[in-house]
Amino acid sequence: MPEKIITLATLTYMRAQLLCAMLESNGIECFMTNINRMKESPGGVHVKIQAEDAEKSIKIFEDFRAAYGVNKEQAVAYMKSIRRILVPVDFSVHAENAAFYALKIAGAIKADIKLINAYLDPMGTPQTYLESYSYQMNLDTIIREIEEETEKSLRSLSNRLKDKIDAKNIKDVKISFDLFKGNATDTILNQIREYDPALVIMGTRGNKLEGLRTYSSTTAQIIKKADIPVMAIPQNYDGMNFAYPKRVLYATDFDRSDYTALRRLSSFAKPFNAKIYCVHAALEDDNEMDEVEMRKVRNYLLETMLEPNIECGILETIDLQQGFENFIRENQIDVLAVNTRKRNFIEQLYKPSVAKKFLFHSNIPLLVFQAKP
Repeated sequence: MPEKIITLATLTYMRAQLLCAMLESNGIECFMTNINRMKESPGGVHVKIQAEDAEKSIKIFEDFRAAYGVNKEQAVAYMKSIRRILVPVDFSVHAENAAFYALKIAGAIKADIKLINAYLDPMGTPQTYLESYSYQMNLDTIIREIEEETEKSLRSLSNRLKDKIDAKNIKDVKISFDLFKGNATDTILNQIREYDPALVIMGTRGNKLEGLRTYSSTTAQIIKKADIPVMAIPQNYDGMNFAYPKRVLYATDFDRSDYTALRRLSSFAKPFNAKIYCVHAALEDDNEMDEVEMRKVRNYLLETMLEPNIECGILETIDLQQGFENFIRENQIDVLAVNTRKRNFIEQLYKPSVAKKFLFHSNIPLLVFQAKP
């Protein structure tokens, strides 16, 4: 069953943004509706919350009204923090492809981008005593050369992104970069905690529907361990193409956490005015219960979230892999979105037979939301 959603406040767009920032900084999930009518109705943006959060939210709203115009720096700072994208790169073609895709997303949501690279400590390689002694003599030089070369590559990529910003006249997007010594997965997870981005965008090496084993192991580990959305950009996707995503496919299994993921997906899709296809794949002919569950999802999106730009349906197919491939091709899907759920979902993605049938498509980005009830 979906959570009961209530309207906490109806405000101007700017005030609604600030209130949402304060709520989220206090661990309360919220979202806005009526955003598209904000210019016609100055006080028409609704801030919605889960009913179970009402008591705490009302207190925050009262504090917000008392502080607005006097002490709103905290909310403004939080708004800036959620407009951040972390882009790990290793200077391969697929990683740089992801960086340019990230710029496309950042331009639409006015987000800053931080490029990071992790390089391994040369001392991590086992050596004999004599080799180690000789190696130590030159270690400082070796590390300095690695750092200089890495920084040079990061600066080069940063400059190319800035050139694209100038060429496309993109506003309010800043590019920064940093390099770290250590394991790539640990470094990225640490940066997620410290930089506090809203989204991680990474390149992958996957080339067929064969599960996470075909993706770089680092990307797979980040999808599994991160607590924020992760977008994986396939190697053969043209990140240089600056067309915004217009059609997003969400694969639902009617888990309760799908409702949270769909709210977050709706927020992601709004800046692009993208249409969302919410689809459940069914192997059996008798899918009466699936139809009931899908009606719940459709009603929730239309009535609670006031999300008109969405289409829900059941995908009946005897071959899930082929069914999804056909749907993606026939509907010109730009992004495939999924939810990790609670039922050991990511672990299942390591099994090629499961991933083949369900989730990974080689030609479009994959957006993974971490399951939240």
